[in-house]
Amino acid sequence: MTRHEILSEIKSAEAEARASIERAQQEKEQKIFDATAEAASIVRDSESDMQAEYDKRLAEAANGIESKKRSIIESGTKNVDSMRGRASANVDAAVEHLLKEFMGLSYA
Repeated sequence: MTRHEILSEIKSAEAEARASIERAQQEKEQKIFDATAEAASIVRDSESDMQAEYDKRLAEAANGIESKKRSIIESGTKNVDSMRGRASANVDAAVEHLLKEFMGLSYA
């Protein structure tokens, strides 16, 4: 092989090496870009899942609170009705007692 052929092969090998390095650099950059995009997608999906779970738990808590509120109101309404019934009975007895007292005083 002549000197010129050897130099030509060396230059060709260097060019192939540079092209290989350039391809490797481009592949590296593409992989970094793809990984970054995938990571961002995973984060968005996770945030969406967490928001959905938060909304679900918030709705469950609100339903629980509403249920307890209704239960307390129903219990209070029953107590009021019971007190109203007892008070009504007491009013009738009180009126009768006052009438008897009044009648007793007016005849005395």
